[in-house]
Amino acid sequence: MAIALRDSTRTLDPKAFKVEVKNIVDSRHCIQHPLVQAWAAGTLPREVLGRWAQEHYHFTKDLWAFMAATYSNCPHEDAREVIMDNLSEEQDPDDPHLGILLGFAQACGVSPDEIKASKPLPTTWGLKDWLTRVSTRQSWIESAAGMHIGMESQMPTMCSQIIPALREKYGFSEQQIRFFTLHHEADQEHGGRIYDLVAKYATTPDTQEAVKQAVREGTQKRWLYYDGVYIKYVLGYPIDTLTC
Repeated sequence: MAIALRDSTRTLDPKAFKVEVKNIVDSRHCIQHPLVQAWAAGTLPREVLGRWAQEHYHFTKDLWAFMAATYSNCPHEDAREVIMDNLSEEQDPDDPHLGILLGFAQACGVSPDEIKASKPLPTTWGLKDWLTRVSTRQSWIESAAGMHIGMESQMPTMCSQIIPALREKYGFSEQQIRFFTLHHEADQEHGGRIYDLVAKYATTPDTQEAVKQAVREGTQKRWLYYDGVYIKYVLGYPIDTLTC
């Protein structure tokens, strides 16, 4: 039977477009990653969770720069408002997300000072390099879609599996897991608002295809960064070690 291909010269209506974009994320969602599955099962050592926090620190400590570049390239006031809200929340001086993340790492037995002095794994560097490119060399809509849909929108679903394990299997306190409970709520809102904005402004076939490609790349890069943590700290393969 012949496969019916979608006409790439036709612009999808916003509802259908959001469905296609979400399907891309779901096709490689990190909820399916063995690192997350072992985490949800409670079988990862606490130190591995701390090493995930180490890589997440390296990934997120420069988010302000990527968001700021996206903001500066965006001509639409409503979209800039959403980007700024997200940036302001991440950088809240009274409750910075990086500080909450480092508190979780410390509860796992990994020192915040050690994390700050460490280097990212090559897979995390790859993610950061991609974020630099998409936020500074591509359109605001590609950057917003790749970061907030391809990557950020995954967090609430993962948190729904991770949080019960952190409470029941690992015995962390509510204060120690604040990073996850906070992002379970906040990223759901952020992701939904970006979905709506992307659907609003991706009004040509070319723009819709560019957005979908950015979402593919963001989804793949998040998976790859989880690969690095799993390969290095679960499988024990030294992906960051050179022989010379």
